[in-house]
Amino acid sequence: MDRFAVEKILLNPFSSEARELARSAPRLDELGEEYVRACRERVEWLSTPRTTADGVPIESERAPPESLVNPPDPAFDISVLYLLMQACASTFPPSSFEARMVVEANREIYRRRLKAHYMRIRDGILELLPDMKVERVVEGEIPRSDMYKIMAQRKFLSPRTRTGTYSFTNEIRFKTRWTSLLWLPSDLVEFYIRRGWAYLSAEDMLDLASYRIGQMVQSYISEVAARMKKVGIRPHRVFRRVASMLSEIAEQTHRELVSQGGRLVEECFPPCIKIAEKGVDAGSRNYAITVLLTSFLSHARISPFAGDAKISDFIDDISIVTEEILPRIYEAGSRCKPPLFEDQPMEKANVLYHLGFGLVQTPRLVDSGNSTWYITPNCEKIQREVPSLCQPDELCERIKNPMQYYVIKLRRMRQGGSPRRDRAEETAGPR
Repeated sequence: MDRFAVEKILLNPFSSEARELARSAPRLDELGEEYVRACRERVEWLSTPRTTADGVPIESERAPPESLVNPPDPAFDISVLYLLMQACASTFPPSSFEARMVVEANREIYRRRLKAHYMRIRDGILELLPDMKVERVVEGEIPRSDMYKIMAQRKFLSPRTRTGTYSFTNEIRFKTRWTSLLWLPSDLVEFYIRRGWAYLSAEDMLDLASYRIGQMVQSYISEVAARMKKVGIRPHRVFRRVASMLSEIAEQTHRELVSQGGRLVEECFPPCIKIAEKGVDAGSRNYAITVLLTSFLSHARISPFAGDAKISDFIDDISIVTEEILPRIYEAGSRCKPPLFEDQPMEKANVLYHLGFGLVQTPRLVDSGNSTWYITPNCEKIQREVPSLCQPDELCERIKNPMQYYVIKLRRMRQGGSPRRDRAEETAGPR
């Protein structure tokens, strides 16, 4: 097998080459213990705790081990992936926590692989991803005046480090039709769009490619589950073993995520949230209320570090949303000048969309997962989008996300600690 074919298999598990290699894997009855262990390794890294035993947010990112990013045996790697997907499909609903855990783990694995290859071969990576419908940008294609605007939007100083966050991976080098971005968790307003094309940096392209792979993993699990249900196939014993492992990891992860939630404590809110709750002007209100406050209040109340999840994973009583979270959001909107929801009634539907219920008027748990449950934006993004919200105190200058601030303050309050203790813990935080 030539190097190009190997790279294509490692970067696109649904390419014809990868599928053909997967079909050559040993029969289920012949699979050894190493396949089951490899399935565990492929998802277990995702369950790395987000906080220490004392509840302090952990600074380092959860990342797949090098053996997954750069596997020594492509044939074994692709066989394990298909075993994992089929075992998941044989036991769990496609929308289950376990299935989405498999999707998230593999999405990140492939993003890391894609980035490693991009750093080595740059634009040549598109030859390995022919189904992406991404093209290179021709020199001079973007008006120089617009390029300056893009650079200004993407390059800014971090208030914590006073250094630029821009690098060559932020340069606009690719483009795709804007409709290709609709299923990404990002907002279209974050992209430069001209004549139907959305222009992408390398980081954007890597996000697009990895989310596409995640979408294909989800579709494959759904298709296999439907076929198994239709013909009434009982899960093979190997599938049952892998599924049992997935249940174990999912339960451990779920327990940790749920334990972080609880009744909202206003005294622990960061300054930007307190400002948003008091109401803001017309230029800031949509982002402050619909994006920032909605994501912060819902995650702080339900599960601060839920990540790629849906609200119904953690609660079975919709009143937590309708009676505790939404009223605070609506009250904050009413304090805006002019009142947000009186001026723009459809923003209530947008709030529910950001909570993951899709385009509905009344939230129901059964609708949870119809859209993305947005995570709280990082401090640097808040400062860029609505600078007036960013009025940092001492703790703000050492954290990266409002949710970190809340968790650290909440821990101190519960332990009766001083507000000026343990600087080391303040520099730590979730992804």
